[in-house]
Amino acid sequence: MTDSNSKNSKFERITSRNNPLIVTMAKLDQKKYRDETGLFLIDGVKLYREAKAAGSDVFAVFVREDAADELISSAGGIAKDTRVIIVPDSVMDRITEERFPEGMVSAVRYSDSIKREESAAGFDAKFYSGRRILILDGIQDTGNMGAIMRSARAFGIDTIICGPGCADVYGRRVMRASMGAALRLMCVYIDNLSDVCRKLLHAGRRIFAACPDGDKPCGGNFEPEGGFKPLDCIVIGNEGHGVSDDVLSLCTGRVTVPMSEGQESLNAACAATVILWERYKSELRGI
Repeated sequence: MTDSNSKNSKFERITSRNNPLIVTMAKLDQKKYRDETGLFLIDGVKLYREAKAAGSDVFAVFVREDAADELISSAGGIAKDTRVIIVPDSVMDRITEERFPEGMVSAVRYSDSIKREESAAGFDAKFYSGRRILILDGIQDTGNMGAIMRSARAFGIDTIICGPGCADVYGRRVMRASMGAALRLMCVYIDNLSDVCRKLLHAGRRIFAACPDGDKPCGGNFEPEGGFKPLDCIVIGNEGHGVSDDVLSLCTGRVTVPMSEGQESLNAACAATVILWERYKSELRGI
């Protein structure tokens, strides 16, 4: 049950770890409950500011009582239609994963720009005709997923197409690793990447797969087929197995990041960052 308000009449106060709202928030680390409620959690002032700047619908902000004024001020204030709930450390500990929590957790409503469980049969390549697309094929690691999204946003990508097995973008660790970039991207989860690739190719797109044994080196003066074009699509594969054979067989070409002798490979996020930067440089040059 919510206790009496704090000094600001707008604020609520919860002191019990067993408060129904707190119990619900604690469950949001599970995808099942995120989908049931249409809510996900983000930690800290920076991610709240990013969510607000991205136009996200923030349902509630939970703030540690001993630093409430400072945290709210650092956040640039809280939107009028957002619940502000002051909690003690014992309650904050239940709704955060942070080892050293900053003292602010926000519950955000699902975004219309993130589409879940879309069918490849209904994928319309014309709808994405002007969009810069990155394709993720089975990226399971939440840290890699978020870091890739951060780099994608930095280097001109506006659309992420996720195949089966990719981590949930609404997961707290993905959001944290993306540093809010996930809130500014269109993200589409597709049931069949091969069919989507066929449609993109039919629409005139080129698709390049990131591979450790790629036939076109990436880095330095990397210029596949005359250079990356702004609408070229990049595929980043699973951390352990790479791009799936079905998708790989459809790609226009393969790219790789040359490395010092003896180094086996980069992780998915590092490889994606280098390749996306090369694509973006071509776009900046006006190719």
